[in-house]
Amino acid sequence: MENLNTSELNPGKIKLELLINGISPDSNIQMREREAPERFVYDTSNKYRGVLPSEIILPDNIVSNIYLREGSDWSIQGRMLKKGNQNLCEVSFTPDAKFTKMNLKSGMPASKVAVMYGLDIFSVFLNKTCVYFPEDKECHFCSLEYTRKNSGKGNVVNPTVNQVAEAFQLALDHDSELFNYVMVTSGAYRCPDKGIEKQMAHIQMMKQIQGRKNVNYHLVTIPPKSREILKQLAEQGPDTVAFDIEVFNPNLFRKNCPGKETQIGYEAYLRIFEDAAKMFPDNAVKAGFVCGLEPIDSLVEGMEFFGRLGIPSSLNIFHPDVGSKLQDKQRPDRGYLLEILKEQARIGKRYNLIPIFPVHGRRSSLDTEVHKGYFQ
Repeated sequence: MENLNTSELNPGKIKLELLINGISPDSNIQMREREAPERFVYDTSNKYRGVLPSEIILPDNIVSNIYLREGSDWSIQGRMLKKGNQNLCEVSFTPDAKFTKMNLKSGMPASKVAVMYGLDIFSVFLNKTCVYFPEDKECHFCSLEYTRKNSGKGNVVNPTVNQVAEAFQLALDHDSELFNYVMVTSGAYRCPDKGIEKQMAHIQMMKQIQGRKNVNYHLVTIPPKSREILKQLAEQGPDTVAFDIEVFNPNLFRKNCPGKETQIGYEAYLRIFEDAAKMFPDNAVKAGFVCGLEPIDSLVEGMEFFGRLGIPSSLNIFHPDVGSKLQDKQRPDRGYLLEILKEQARIGKRYNLIPIFPVHGRRSSLDTEVHKGYFQ
């Protein structure tokens, strides 16, 4: 691995280092009132006893995930991010929304239905189960079932349209300034088409009650098999949609995503993207990858394939979640990631691609930071 010259670090590259190295459990993080705690901790250490923040906010409002890694020479002491004994920059943490402290009419905490991600995303996870797990065909990097039974065991598995609408109304009433996006995510349903219909019902309800608030809706889902359902999704559903293919190499796709291969199939995935590119505007469909599961050449080939269709690729940096089949796999190293990010920047410029969240991005990807030029 190449040596790190900290004098050349910008906020985007600092985020890259945090996604690679994590922070030491010896950190002493000082959160303040109205800063959001992490509700689903992804880490490789159980030695930290304090409260972890939901996300770190770096200079320029760069939002980064936080995870713990024993032996990391990166730490947060108070509000200072450090590498060894060197002070790098002051950090803050994402604000906690007022609605997360409120209850629905039933008495259920609204935070069991929806949460805030980053600096501008109201997030709902609709189906916190996945049909692939009982069949032992889950994506090998996924810890959904483990999380549901552990840190997420108090959450609603399948929130109803009314529960989501009530939580959303509380957010509109009390936290409207905190978000410009709504992100709807779910695990795989037995029937992908029925899953899309359920997700659209939630989105349409939120659209009905949003009032004057300008909201962009983003859906992360398994694609429908029916071309007619895909057409309805384009005409009546969210502003943007992500069909995460995860891996472009067909053999590695089948190895790492056996449920998606069985339910949809690799070739069918590519055809769905081609159809979606004709139905949605450019940059409205996203191809999601887990970055670190395949060679550079095949991932670049995938980004080129989707770029020609007007589809940006989102690279979620692989993290070895406890409870997943890849929990012992190493994160990708700096050299691999810098090469990939350079290619992502080149392809984005060539095809005029814009990430789904162009302002603050997402905590585990560097798509927005690439778009902003941090990796030129």
